[in-house]
Amino acid sequence: MSRKLSPFLILMLLMIAPALTVFAQSPNTAALVVAVVDQTGAVVSDARVRVINRETGATRDASSSAEGVATIGALPLTGTYTINVSKAGFTADEVTDLTLRAQETATVKVTLVASGGKNEVVVYGTTQGVRADAQIGVRLDSATIDETPIPGRKATTLPLFNSAFRQGKGTGDLFVNATYFITGGGSRRTTTFMLDGASNDEGWGRQTMLATVPIGAIQEFAVLTNAFSAEFGWTAGPAMNIVTKSGTNNVHGEGLYMGRPGGMQAKTFSTKGFCAPEVTTCVTPPTLMAINPADTPDVLNQYSMSIGWPIAKDKTFFFATGDYTLQDRTTFLSPTLPSFVLPADGHLDYEGHYRQALGNFRVDHRFSAKQSLMGRVNFDKFYDTNPNDAVAGTSAPSVARKYSRQGVTGQVNLTSILGAQIVNEARVAYLNGDPVTLWEADVLSTTYTRAGSVPFTIGQSRVSDLFGRQAQLSDTLSWNRGRHTVRLGTSIVHHSSGGTGNEPGFAILGTFTFLNTSTAPFDQLTLADVQQYAQPISYGVTSYELNQWLLTGYAQDSFRVSDDLTLDLGLRYDRQTLTDATKNFAPRAGFGWHPKGDPRLAIRGGYGLYYTQIRSNAIAGSLTGGLDGYTTYSATPGQLGFPTCLTGPCLPLQFDPKTLPASQLPARDITIRAGEADAYRSQFGSYGLNFDLIAPNYPDEFVNPRSQVISLGAEREVISGLFVGGDYVNQRWTNLDRTIDLNAPAAFDRTAIGQTRSVAAANATRPILPVAGGVRQINVLTNLGRSDYNALQALVRYRGNSKMFASVSYTLSKATNTTEPDGNGIGSNQSSLTRLGEEERGPSVVDQRHRAVITFTYQLPLNLMAGTVTQLASSRPFNAVTGIDNNGDGANNDRPVVDGTVIAKSAFRGTDTQDVSLFLEGRIKPAGHTLLLRLEGFNLFNHGNILGRAQTTYGDTATVNPTFGQVVAVGTATNAIPALANIDPSRTFQVQIRYLF
Repeated sequence: MSRKLSPFLILMLLMIAPALTVFAQSPNTAALVVAVVDQTGAVVSDARVRVINRETGATRDASSSAEGVATIGALPLTGTYTINVSKAGFTADEVTDLTLRAQETATVKVTLVASGGKNEVVVYGTTQGVRADAQIGVRLDSATIDETPIPGRKATTLPLFNSAFRQGKGTGDLFVNATYFITGGGSRRTTTFMLDGASNDEGWGRQTMLATVPIGAIQEFAVLTNAFSAEFGWTAGPAMNIVTKSGTNNVHGEGLYMGRPGGMQAKTFSTKGFCAPEVTTCVTPPTLMAINPADTPDVLNQYSMSIGWPIAKDKTFFFATGDYTLQDRTTFLSPTLPSFVLPADGHLDYEGHYRQALGNFRVDHRFSAKQSLMGRVNFDKFYDTNPNDAVAGTSAPSVARKYSRQGVTGQVNLTSILGAQIVNEARVAYLNGDPVTLWEADVLSTTYTRAGSVPFTIGQSRVSDLFGRQAQLSDTLSWNRGRHTVRLGTSIVHHSSGGTGNEPGFAILGTFTFLNTSTAPFDQLTLADVQQYAQPISYGVTSYELNQWLLTGYAQDSFRVSDDLTLDLGLRYDRQTLTDATKNFAPRAGFGWHPKGDPRLAIRGGYGLYYTQIRSNAIAGSLTGGLDGYTTYSATPGQLGFPTCLTGPCLPLQFDPKTLPASQLPARDITIRAGEADAYRSQFGSYGLNFDLIAPNYPDEFVNPRSQVISLGAEREVISGLFVGGDYVNQRWTNLDRTIDLNAPAAFDRTAIGQTRSVAAANATRPILPVAGGVRQINVLTNLGRSDYNALQALVRYRGNSKMFASVSYTLSKATNTTEPDGNGIGSNQSSLTRLGEEERGPSVVDQRHRAVITFTYQLPLNLMAGTVTQLASSRPFNAVTGIDNNGDGANNDRPVVDGTVIAKSAFRGTDTQDVSLFLEGRIKPAGHTLLLRLEGFNLFNHGNILGRAQTTYGDTATVNPTFGQVVAVGTATNAIPALANIDPSRTFQVQIRYLF
């Protein structure tokens, strides 16, 4: 299902570019402005400027204009640059060893003097200087990345070394095995991922980049908290930009082994932090001796190889990197599990296996000085046999299932120098995620689960097989004229997704839920002990394919008002055909200023408006969960359709709901989409339902969320090599997508403890009464949420000593919202539409007021180097609930009443987090090569970094539940076993052996 393209949009795209050619962003190259003046300050025209890449031999020539300026664009990041400036009658000058940053324009001001005199050179905007542009973030080159201790060498961990980014763990989907990160208002799904100038976004679920890039293939990694340029889009503001390595005229590469010995991992944490400090009623059981880390031991072995060489000197280059990771993670079953659900040998440990293969292959070819081609292919294939710790605690080994994912991407970039001042960059890319999500049960069987004093879950039948693919075509034209550098771009992305099932899969063989009060072993349980049976049934739609277009046009002008002041003005237009938004115009404005021409001082600021891409799996819910799709058939003992056996041939139930009388079918929950009232009015009528009863609240359209970001900051080189900077950032994020129930019951206000309304009484207030064969919830994805963020981001870094590097990044922030972006797991107190606004305002579930990252490295004698990365953060919020369905809407989201008022969302906070990491490496250099030995330690003080609380039941009596605020329920157990999503790893070590040639 997709929306049509408007004639206005088609006309606009045709006008912007001569060829509709994917994401038109080109943050994989840099530009250089050379300003030439004489000793009096007068501009020097017609000076010859030559730029030479020392590693690839590439040469670019230009002449200074009438304004004394020569601009050279689309310069690759690989290698260092030398600049020669000469003119008859003046002493020639040369600038050497310039390293450029992606999507930045470095300025070199050369003062030529008469022959025989000494010239003067001032450099702005290279990797060693202050940053004078509106884009806020941290850029890391390959050498810095290599020196940084990174658990598992995951590229997605790198953003957390910028204090403005917070960990997104605890917001779901850990099975992707990426490190989730969040900035601003808080969503791990709204960062745009750029790879060599093309989109690497995964449009189905936007969980992370479609295909991860191995660390050894990264030339530069930039994580931007404010992706200001109009070339960035489909984001709430942040962007991850990766530029891969290319080959050079020298054969170079590395072989690497990294190991994480399980025996060197701490086995327990102390009980400190088991209770949230501010919950004074929380009680740590006297029998509790320790908290167990998740996945211990966690044994990892990784093998990596990179090599680059010239296929033809100064002309054609190749670079390839491959990684293979083997990881075995051990989880533990609860000793409170009855013996009948344990393995036959009685062991309480269960080992899951993770395997991942990564590859990146790149070829660069220069046809001539004016035309070059880059081709790249990368792949990411992995599986995990115990994703998200499906088997752990009270979930038995029979619950095990396997998660698989595979991404393959290909890209071709053609860069053409069309004239002295015009550069064109065309790109074609294809991203194939097949499967983008695949769930397979080890052994398909009906699920049996019980809570209460003897809890267990056994059996597994949730399955799904889904894909996501997209083709991209883009073109960017850069034009330098006088003091203006104008970039015009267009892009077309076609994305398709679909398959069978959903996330995290349909339990096709059904689920029995036993009464909490039952305690007998499973083999002694009968149908009389069952509370409910549930099974998915289909009204026709069992699979889907969803197609969409993502179209973009943008213009960006970088106007050098003077040598000291640059204004950046841009306008972007976005169109996603899955939504009804047709006026997504996004202006961008920013400036960079060196007061009085001081290259050691920069003042910067900007404003950007962004439209967030809606993930296709959110829309797919209306296809698979509509009146003609899947629903869940539930029955209690005595109801029609309740099974006649616990196991055996009667399962699963075999019937066609379309052939049964309405009286034999329960009222069901369905999902519809916005903007199609006439179609739903007809469809509802065919089922005997009156759509007009919910029509007053039905949204006429669904649009893309809208984020506005403002920043203002400054940076100063105080003494040589010591940089101090800070930025204020404000984000206002509106039209957040969230699901609401159009058929919700009327509001039920509580002012006293213990007030309840029965489900029957609540159902009687729904616009469409839930009767047999009818509907109960009618869910729709709509724009009904807001998030606000304010932050002060400070950075101090020192690189004035060749043997030492130090930086301190600190962010003071506040993030609040009326709904958690992308469904982070906190439901509203009431489902009534009128109560979902500001009354639900509270801290974001990932809000951390204070966060600091300290990095320090030092070159010791004897080719030894040591360093640390220390991350410190204040606590995250958690929500409190009564534990019962007070208002009868069918959800246990009700918050407790305190002093006559329902308390606010996420009103309590947990414990702070800290991770002190240290590395020590030594280098041996045999025969001109380098052998590197490295030891890395993480969480050296074995701090229990608890990110979430499983015990959030406050209760609905005058006495607060004594377990409220605990990490997890433990009863009389001596060791607590938190969920993987609630706790970070314990102290652990990694070893690396690298051979560089």
